Amino acid sequence: MTGLPDLEGWAVFARVAESGSFAAAARSLGLAAPTVSKVMGRLEHRLGTTLFQRSARHLSLTAEGTECLERARRILSEGEGLEAELREGTATPRGLIRLAAPMTFGREILGPALPGFLKRYPDITLEMDLDDGVVDLLGGRFEAAVRITSGLLRPAVPGQAFLLCRSVTRLVCSEQFRQGLTHIDSPEDLTGQPGLLYANASVPDFFRLKHEDGRQTAVRLKGLVNANSGDMLLPAIRAGLGIALLPDFMLRPDLESGQVVEVLPGWTGTDLSVWFIVTGCGATRTQMSARLRVLLAYLERVLGEIVSQDYSAAQEKTR
Repeated sequence: MTGLPDLEGWAVFARVAESGSFAAAARSLGLAAPTVSKVMGRLEHRLGTTLFQRSARHLSLTAEGTECLERARRILSEGEGLEAELREGTATPRGLIRLAAPMTFGREILGPALPGFLKRYPDITLEMDLDDGVVDLLGGRFEAAVRITSGLLRPAVPGQAFLLCRSVTRLVCSEQFRQGLTHIDSPEDLTGQPGLLYANASVPDFFRLKHEDGRQTAVRLKGLVNANSGDMLLPAIRAGLGIALLPDFMLRPDLESGQVVEVLPGWTGTDLSVWFIVTGCGATRTQMSARLRVLLAYLERVLGEIVSQDYSAAQEKTR
């Protein structure tokens, strides 16, 4: 293949994946829906593969599309960031950003990431509210929020949602507890085992699991501890009291130290999507304040790398 890469195609692909449909992506980009479809068709023809599974009512990523998404999003983010900086000229983003985020994600991921942002934009001040519960973004006068949903489901909040990164949940316990699990060869064998449950899940004691080979199943545990913050479950896991299903980013330090191990390697729980919400209906990148625009561009650039590397590093240390 010769010539330049199809940068427009990759940018449109990222926006379609982020928006969930060709029509929504077209509205976001200010293009006609047939134009978006044509660009995607051109890119897929160039690659010799399909990036989306299409039906009359549903659009989902293929395995190839999932593999390409993070890098395509970086292409889009870098282009938008470059243009935003040039449009701003010598204007310096400044002012206060009130940001709401989940407790553990805020501490484990945003905490290490944001100092770099504040050093780059010293005239921006951050006021953060960390809470695992439901937060009234408009009533609380938050300009932006980070929200985590299952799969690629868009958060049901007023405002515009931008996909930052994706993660996964894993079935874990202590090494001591795992040694006591005899004849555990499949998720079904875990039925009735003591569960350390996250109360904010729709059905806390019911875990949907999938194997890396494509198999899917579900298991129901016996609730021993039920808490609305994952942080409250970690001491119980370390103490060997039961099994929990928690996100990679929450488990990283304990997986690295060996205090926590996977119960059934190869099986994972719900895929997670991390979103940046800009409050105010109809908000777009061009309508955002400069301070929000540069924060979004920064988080898009760094979070995918941070979250994706967390568990990879832990795996290397425990092999």
